[in-house]
Order: sequence, then C-alpha cells, then structure tokens
Amino acid sequence: MEKPAAISRRQALAMGAGGFFALTADEASAQGQTRLTFWTVRLNTPELSAALRGILQQFEREHPNIRITHEPVSGNLVYPKFLTAIRGQTMPDIAEAYSYHPLQFAAVNQMEPMDDIIAEWQANGQLANIFNEFAYRKFYWRDHYWGVPYNLDIRAIYYRKDLLEAKNIAPPTNWEQFQAAVLACHDPRAGVSGLVFPAGNFHIAQHFYMSFMFQAGGSILDREGNLIFGTSAREANVRALTYLTDFATKHRVTPAGIASYNTDEAHTVFLQGRAAFGMGTGGLINRIMRENPSLFDKVGILEVLEGPAGRERKLTAGFYNPMFVWVHSPGKEAAKTFIRWFIRSGRLEPLYQASPGQLWPIFRADVGSERVRSNRLLNEALTKVVPYATDFAYPGYGRPEMGVIDGEKMFAAPVNEVVVGTKTPERAVADAHAEMLRVFNS
Repeated sequence: MEKPAAISRRQALAMGAGGFFALTADEASAQGQTRLTFWTVRLNTPELSAALRGILQQFEREHPNIRITHEPVSGNLVYPKFLTAIRGQTMPDIAEAYSYHPLQFAAVNQMEPMDDIIAEWQANGQLANIFNEFAYRKFYWRDHYWGVPYNLDIRAIYYRKDLLEAKNIAPPTNWEQFQAAVLACHDPRAGVSGLVFPAGNFHIAQHFYMSFMFQAGGSILDREGNLIFGTSAREANVRALTYLTDFATKHRVTPAGIASYNTDEAHTVFLQGRAAFGMGTGGLINRIMRENPSLFDKVGILEVLEGPAGRERKLTAGFYNPMFVWVHSPGKEAAKTFIRWFIRSGRLEPLYQASPGQLWPIFRADVGSERVRSNRLLNEALTKVVPYATDFAYPGYGRPEMGVIDGEKMFAAPVNEVVVGTKTPERAVADAHAEMLRVFNS
C-alpha cells in the first residue's frame, strides 16, 4: 500500500480538530489471535475507565481469539496523533469519536463503510430501537454509512427551584419567560447571577448558541446540505445570537468572567450556588451528585425552550457520537465484531452507572431504564431534553465540512466576539459565514 508523502491543506481541513477513540489491529498473533489497540478520549475519567475495563474483559472472555489493548489518549493530543497516523499509515482499526469525525476521515479515504452493520441492525430490529433516526442518518454521505452511533451527549438548562419558588416564578417554557425569570432572579447582593453559560472561544459555547439558532428557525445547513448560515438563515441566526449574548452585554445578569468560560467554569459557578440558571452538559448531573449532593433537591432541568419558530423547532443541541473502522485495517472483521458486540442494547449500562447523565444510551429499551426513572434529575433530562436533541447538520444530514466547522469553533467565535464587544451580532454572523464558506469551497 502506497503511503502518502504529505497531507494537503484540503485534507487537513477535512480532518478538522477534536477527539476520537480508536482500535489499532496488528496481524494475527502466533497464537491465532487478532490484537486490537483501543484509544479512548471520552471514557478516561477514573470512573468511566474502570467501567470500560470490565466491559472489555467481558468481550475478551466471549471472544478469546481477539485481544484489546486499551490506550487512553489526552484530548489535547488526539489531533496531532491522528495526523501522524495518517502520514505513517498507522491508523487505528476502530475509532469512537466526536460527532462528524467519520465523515471527515471518509473524505480523505481512510474509512471503511459501515453499511453492513446498519443493514444487520435494520434486519434484526436494532435500528428501529434507536431513539432518534438522526443518530445514524447523520453518518450517511456519498451513498455509504461511515459510522455507527453508540451514545448521546446532551446540552441542558439547569435552574434553582428554590430561587424560583421564592419569587413565585414557574419554570419558564419559552424565550420570553426565560429572559424574564433570569432577570428576576439576578441578585448580585446575594452573590447570585441570573445566568451562567460558557462564552469563551471554546467548542461548548457554540453548542448553546446552536440550540437558540434552532429555536429561532435558523441553522447552518438546509435540508439538502447547503450552507445557509449567513444567507437565508441569517436573520434567525442573528436573532439567536443577540438573544443569548444580551444576557451578558445588555442585561448584565451573568458573571463578569464568562467571556473566558468553558464548560467546567460554568458548571462550577452553578455548583457553588452562584447562579439561578446555568447552561451545561449532562455531566453536570454527575457533578451535582458527587460534589454538592445538598444541591440536588434544589435543582431542576428546564424543558427545551420554545422560541420564535414555534413548537416545530423546539430543539436543542445534542451529539450522537460514533464508532468507525479504518479502511486499511488488517483486523477489519475483528474490529466490526467488537463494534457489533459493544453497541448492543444493555451492554454499556456500566458506563451510564459510573457517570450519571454524562453519556446516554441510543436505544429506546435503555434510555428510560429504572436507573434513570428513579433519579429525578436524570428523569427530567430524559423527558425534557433527550427527545429534542439533534446536532449541527440539522435539518440536513452528513457533510464532512460540519466536523471542520465544529472543530475550528466557527460559531463559538461569534458568541465570544459579541460578549467581549469586538463585533455586533450582525458582523459576527457575516464573518462566521465567510469562514464556513472557505471550508465548503476548499
């Protein structure tokens, strides 16, 4: 197999940035075993790593001819590590990644089609058991499925039930009510901001902007996959950006430092009781349970807000993360055997128990388990957020460019630029569209 001498600019753009998991297969060992190396990024906390270890041990007991070597990879090192693997053609056999990585890697001819697994799932009913069909349709590009989903990562708005009750305010359900409630609960004398959200130039900032874009009727793509962020969707996207950033720039009901906040900072402020409302990931549930359990009964999760576009666009950002296989892997069949086994209803329950709320099952039979229904916050997330979760390409499906747009934070920048005062919402949206157009035209 010929090795590429270098990576072109277009290929580098197609790869984008972000994290992934991977399995690397060696040739069959002298004992007739196939050895697979499993790189992980998203399962590397102590709790998740321990749960994963048990799952992998179970797989090896059931498949004695396949051995897994687990290698955690730091999120900061994933991109250069992957680029090095491309250049040396030492790609991993199997990967678990962020939302659009398999499409990006397919664009540089590094991915094995996953059509056979999707076809099997359709035949045995597993496909119909997936909670949201967007979970797998998003990986369809150029007549092939390049990845298969295995979990869901949600975004939610948390609120202090006790603070709202003290002011006789019902949990808001739409934009107008939400803004009014945030302003009413802002109490700097008591050290409580009305709202905290990540507004730094980080990936997470664009996730909440995306939710408001949907609710305003905006998007990045249309149904055919065409870029419309700064054209036909411009008015709605500007409206969403203005609504979100006004909490910091106009109403001034956010902590002074949110222009530098990523996920952890926003979570910590809410955990410390210093905000009435907080935008966060599902992982905040786990942090509340572990770090400040006395806060648990005081916190609720809002139902996804209804915005100017009405109930049809009552949506929130969420990410169905995939697994995929390297096209040149010598252990492709073993890798697919692992995927078939790993992504099976009930299989990953130890992960969900280890870190409640951080990851969610993709199957209907699992997502509403007794573990979830017996935990009030998990159950609120299940009923008020999970059904409305979709991700960046909506209402379109697979486009490799979406991974670059996400990886290069092309719509996190507008949030940060408006909050720090360097651009108006109109200018920020126009400039972001120009950057996205560069990717689509590369």
